[in-house]
Parts: sequence; structure tokens; C-alpha cells
Amino acid sequence: MMMTTSDLATALVQSLKDKKCGDDDSDCPHGASPFDFKPAAPPASLTQLCQAVAEHLEYGGQVYGLASHCQALSVHPEVSQAFWRLSQLVKSPGVMWLLLADWIDRRSPPPQTKLDEQRVSDVLQPHLQCLDPALIDDAGRLFDRLLGAYGNEGWTPARLQRLLRSIRSR
Repeated sequence: MMMTTSDLATALVQSLKDKKCGDDDSDCPHGASPFDFKPAAPPASLTQLCQAVAEHLEYGGQVYGLASHCQALSVHPEVSQAFWRLSQLVKSPGVMWLLLADWIDRRSPPPQTKLDEQRVSDVLQPHLQCLDPALIDDAGRLFDRLLGAYGNEGWTPARLQRLLRSIRSR
């Protein structure tokens, strides 16, 4: 007998039901069932991305470790697109994160890091000195083009935010 896709799906659902936590759900944390799921986390803002990079470097982390440090962050698709384009110029993911944090800091400095009174630019500067200034400029132009429409605190395009404010003020 050949198994169809719907038969396979039914078997999968049944196996999940069979693995259900105890009858009274006492074995499940907070009464959760195997079908409970958490919604996807919203993408981190540009400020949050910049602060994650600065905090990593501030505590002695190295540039090559930035990608793994920032891996847990939910990244907006536009940032992923910018990194893909930047990969044509830079092969190191850590350097890409450093360039992004520098661009965010230069366009609108985020608040000082929570952990120390040191400014983000002071933390980034020693690492940026190792890079070609032309590369920093090229990356900045790329980020301006792909991410420049967004504010540092959210993913609503800045132009749309201004339009909504003007409509509400009427």
C-alpha cells in the first residue's frame, strides 16, 4: 500500500497526540500541549543590533566572534539583504556586523551602552582602524540605500512615520 501525503500528515499528527504530556498535563510546563508554539520574535531594531555589537566588543569579544554573538537576534529581512550585498565586498561576517554598527552609530548615535558609560563609537573605533576607509564608505553608502528609510528604533519607514504623525495632528 502506498502512503499519500495526507496519510503521512495524519500519521504525524497522531504521533504528536500520542506523545502528549500526561493525562492531567501535570508533566507539561504551564499546562502546555505539544501543539503550543511561540510566535516568531519581532526583528531587532537597528539600535538593538548596534548595542549587541558594542556590548560584545566592550567585554573583550573579538570581531570574528560577532556573527555567532549576534546569531540569536531576529534580523529584519532588509538587514539580511544588506548583508548579502555587502558579502560581495567583505567575506567576514564579523566585519559586516562591525560595519553595520558603525553606520548605525554615525547616522544617529544610539544611547550609551547600558553596561558602561563608554560611547558606542569609542568601543567600535579601535576595530574600525584596521579596515580600509574606502570599505567603510562603500558599506555606509550601501546601508544608506538599503536601510536608510528606516528609523533606528523600528521598522516602519521614516517617511511613513512622518506622514502618520502629520495625519494624526490634523
